[in-house]
Amino acid sequence: MKKKICVKLKILPPFTPNLKTIESMLHLEDGPTLAKLLTKASNQGILEINKLIEGDELKDNIVILVNGKTIFDLKQELNDGDRVVIMPLAPGG
Repeated sequence: MKKKICVKLKILPPFTPNLKTIESMLHLEDGPTLAKLLTKASNQGILEINKLIEGDELKDNIVILVNGKTIFDLKQELNDGDRVVIMPLAPGG
């Protein structure tokens, strides 16, 4: 039996097609990973995945948070109720 999970995804510009912040709830099945979440969001037209991934790695200057922790591994497993935020690296001073 397949187990479904629900993940809250927040995407900030410039990774959205309309340059507006998007928040969405996405459902994933069996072995949910960050890569699968990004692919599903891209397939639904809410994420421009080519701006995030090169080959099988994240591009530089991208921050992905899972429950407030920075994640760099696209194979990171996700759990039901996780909150994922995708945003550009913002230089500070």
